[in-house]
Amino acid sequence: MAGISAADMQAETEKLLADLGQVAVSTGPSKPAAPPPPPVRTDASSSVVIQYKAKKREQTDGQSTPQSRQTHVTSYSLQVKNRGPPPAVAPKPKKPQPPKEEVKNLAEEFPRSGSISGAPVGLVAYGPGLDSFEIGSVGKFQVSCPQGTRERDLDVRVLGPTGSKSVEIESLGNGQFSVSYNPSTAGEHTVHVIVKGEAIPGSPFTVNVQYASFTDKCKAEGDGLKKGTTDKPCVFRVRCEDGVAAARLRVHILGPSKAEPVEMEEEGDERTIKVTYHPSAPGDYSLRVLWGDAHVPGSPFTVPVSGDIKNDPYKVEISGDGINGGETNAQLSYLVRPLVGSGPGPLSVRMTGPSKPTIQAEEKEEGINITYSCLDPGEYCIYLKWGEYELPNCPYMVRITGEQREVSPTKCRAEGRGIREGNVGETCKFKVLVEDDAGPGPLNVSIKGPHPPKPIEISNNEDGSMDVCYNPKAPGDYSISVLWGGKDIPGSPFVAKVTGAAVRHAKKITATGNLLKGSTTLQLGTVTVHTCEEAGPGPLRALCEGVAKPELSLTNNNDGTILVSFCAPEPGKYKLHLKWGADEEADHISGSPFEIEVKDE
Repeated sequence: MAGISAADMQAETEKLLADLGQVAVSTGPSKPAAPPPPPVRTDASSSVVIQYKAKKREQTDGQSTPQSRQTHVTSYSLQVKNRGPPPAVAPKPKKPQPPKEEVKNLAEEFPRSGSISGAPVGLVAYGPGLDSFEIGSVGKFQVSCPQGTRERDLDVRVLGPTGSKSVEIESLGNGQFSVSYNPSTAGEHTVHVIVKGEAIPGSPFTVNVQYASFTDKCKAEGDGLKKGTTDKPCVFRVRCEDGVAAARLRVHILGPSKAEPVEMEEEGDERTIKVTYHPSAPGDYSLRVLWGDAHVPGSPFTVPVSGDIKNDPYKVEISGDGINGGETNAQLSYLVRPLVGSGPGPLSVRMTGPSKPTIQAEEKEEGINITYSCLDPGEYCIYLKWGEYELPNCPYMVRITGEQREVSPTKCRAEGRGIREGNVGETCKFKVLVEDDAGPGPLNVSIKGPHPPKPIEISNNEDGSMDVCYNPKAPGDYSISVLWGGKDIPGSPFVAKVTGAAVRHAKKITATGNLLKGSTTLQLGTVTVHTCEEAGPGPLRALCEGVAKPELSLTNNNDGTILVSFCAPEPGKYKLHLKWGADEEADHISGSPFEIEVKDE
């Protein structure tokens, strides 16, 4: 068993991708399905998703919608021993050729243009080598130029899936030239014909070099060519007739996953080759089965595969010094290597830390190479996901060493309605824009006013900006301090005017303490009042009525609780009213008014 060479494999893979109009990897920043940031987050972060990007499908309304999943290409081959003469290949029907005509002097029919001195005009290239033909044939065509055109004036270049092709040019005299080239790989070829530095009309020409139509000496059969599921391997067999010549059996699988591993083995009397493949994502797969350069009958086969996506993060390897950290401003890299059976992915990469890292990705033969660079020293986190699963040992904690950049708060600015005004009961929002050279930060926001809102939510948009949200529950003027690296940004502190009626929920406030069970004369009793943000703005008001006037005092513990102290001079029944809010709007807290019985000492 002999495998296909790396160069040929790459060429065929590029050709198959070119047929689909697709690229193999996309590395721009995008939003990965990463865990959301915590309520207050000031670290910079960056992310990138490495995946196959689908070709857009044109729609009649001028919009385009990407396909749900990109096509992966898997190519495998098996060299089979000689069994007789070469396989018979059914020829394609030839196109009718026009009757031969006498070659005319085109220079007389198409005089030179006077606008560009010496520029060739009236040039014609024709022949089967500029049309579609089968691999194994020589591409030939003729170029007709004005009389006097020399061979050195003619430049012909042929580019195919594997690069440039050698071209032979033969002068026939009188400005006529014969051109031939021999493609080694099927696929789209581009032919450039240039005379005296100018492309002739129609150049470059697009030529589709195709595999031979089919061979009738082999046939493929089995359930693996009809349908499949992601939870078990798909199998089919290629059966050869007696006397089939030595050739290479090639199987190209195009579909939502690479369908690896692909196993090919000869069975029995070596006239049957068993092919097993393992799709890991649902969808339609196209199987191209070729004996030598010819499709077997029925190829390509369309195989619908059902089931769930099978991603296995434990079959993805991480290696390289970059996963252990490094110096600031250095290009640090590590390799992510999906192994056979890992599934279609895609790989998502996300980093957080003192500064926003730059992340680049490049797909190589050995895996996906991730390169990143950090501007500031400190601890960074690398989050890696394969499909919907986080890779083992994630997040990776990397330490970046080096000099700290100077903090430049002047490189930051705040904008948005929430920095100037807002309404009670509505979320107020503003954005802080941070330039790359602003330094490491972090961003801190504090708000003072009639009822400082809590919490203040800061979310990192991972695009050089952060959103700040707060929800005021009382009207008035609020002072908003925005600090970058402990220093005010331009305009800070800002003043935001909040309008509307205060929002209060006094019943969300509770009271506890021994005083509520009773007391004795001249003994100090206490009640602890538990406030909360949902209750809205206070203040707490205390009023007591009874047989005598008791001593009352309120102490703010600055931990969300208020201590109410009570001392009655005479025995009897008292009623303690605890209200939340302004005089005219105050409402009883939960359980108020409280009845307290005071007995003689």
